[in-house]
Formats: sequence, C-alpha cells, structure tokens
Amino acid sequence: MTRILFDFDGVWTDQASEVVAIRRVFVEEAARLLGEPYVLADARFEQFYAVVLEEPELHGWFPRGMHAAFADEDALLATASVADWLDRGGSEPGAADWRRAIKAAGFDTVMDFANAQFGKGMKAARSGGHGLVEQAAEVLDALRTRGVDVVVASNSPPEKLEALFGAIGVTSGPGFRLVGGAKKWWVEDPSLMHLFGGRHVRTDRPHYRAILEEVRPDVVIGDVTSLDLALPAAMRVAGDLAPSLRLILRRTQGSPEWATSQPGLESPSRAVDGTVDSISDILRDGFLPD
Repeated sequence: MTRILFDFDGVWTDQASEVVAIRRVFVEEAARLLGEPYVLADARFEQFYAVVLEEPELHGWFPRGMHAAFADEDALLATASVADWLDRGGSEPGAADWRRAIKAAGFDTVMDFANAQFGKGMKAARSGGHGLVEQAAEVLDALRTRGVDVVVASNSPPEKLEALFGAIGVTSGPGFRLVGGAKKWWVEDPSLMHLFGGRHVRTDRPHYRAILEEVRPDVVIGDVTSLDLALPAAMRVAGDLAPSLRLILRRTQGSPEWATSQPGLESPSRAVDGTVDSISDILRDGFLPD
C-alpha cells in the first residue's frame, strides 16, 4: 500500500485567497492604529516587504526565536516576515511609526500583533467561501479507489482540518487520517542544519520527526521546503526513512527558484524530487501505483 503524507495549507487550500485576506486584515488594522488611510499603509507595507525580500534567507518566520522558514518560500509568511523585520529594528521610512503605534495599542511586539491579525485574516478568507480546492473530493475518491493511505499533517488546529474535510463528507477513518497541530515550525537545536538548494535549513524539528517516524510515508507532498520537505529529506539521507521516499513540492506562483531548482537525484543536497502545480497532478504524473 502506498502511503502519502500531505501538508494542508497551500496544498488542499486556495492559498492565494488566504494571502490576500491576511495581508488586508493586517494592513487595515495597522492603518487604524496609525490613523492613516489604508492605501498609504498598504504602500508602506509593500516597501517593508520589498526590503525583506532583498535578503530573504535572513528573514521569515521565527517562532520561539528560531528561524523556521524563509521569507521567500511561502506568501503566507509575508506579514510574519515584515513583523520580524520591524521587531529587529528595520529602519525604512515609517518603520518606527509602525512600531510605536502597535506597541501603544498594547502589543509587546509587532509579531504578537501579526499573529493576532493572521487568525482574523484566515477567518475572513473562510467567510468569503474559500475552503478546500475544487479538486479535493475528486482526488480523495481516486486515492481511495487505488488503495492509497492518506495522512494530512498540518500546523493548523485539528478542528480546522476536520471542519473543512467534513464539509465535503470526508472524516478520519481507515485510509484517511488528519493530524493537526503538527508543529513543523518547532526548531529545537538551531545549529543542526542541512543544505538544500543553497539554503541552510534547520532540521531539528522533533514534533514533525515523530510524525514522520510513525507514518513512514512513501511520498511527502508540501508547499514549503523548510516546513514540509527538508526534514524528511535529511532523514532519507541519514537512513531514518526509506531511500525510495519521494518528496514533492506543490508549486505555487511564489515558489522561489532555490526551492524548485534542486540538484540531481544522486545528490544528498536535495529536498525536492518533483513538483506539481495542483493537487490533481498526482493522479496523472506517475506518483501512484496503477
């Protein structure tokens, strides 16, 4: 039996609409705290983000102060990347005003503010009718027919996964399992790193490792190299997962070149074996047994 471990956000969901909603909520609230028009705050945010993307390997998501993902590998990280940049003293025009206004509103850090707006943005995206991608039910039916064992492991809370899959009539049971709160972002020892596509990715992620060791997947599919694919790649090299394990990047419009242009199959410095542009691609590109 083939067992596939899927990520969730950006693989089974419409990430583009989520990105728009999260940024809009973040900027709207910042504009309110600053007492300025949305269009001005949005232009300022765009300037901040452009500076962050000049050195994306230095910026991104830093939960618990640990660098979990790079600024350029997931559009959902835009607000977190800007927030971290501001907290670290970013000095573009207007940056100090943002810090003052946000802290005056009772937030200890800009990242605390960003985390609060992220949840509101996700909720706004859902209220707009955005849930699973249109092909979700079709793909799951095809996987069931072929006897594929599906596990979906996500940083999102389990109730979110259950609600969205439940809306299309799919619940956990034989051949299909949901694992929420996966904590793929949890980095323990930041000095343990592997080089993938020219980036040093931190791979001591004990919570995600425990999931990988329990599931023992034949295929892993995710949209963020650092969060989804780097650790199983490192485990494959170390012999902790099967050498036949396939690592598939669900490519998005913003997927960076370093994540998609990896060394050849013989190289241990490889976190991606192939890419798909939509979840339905796995049904036709030779990923599954006949």
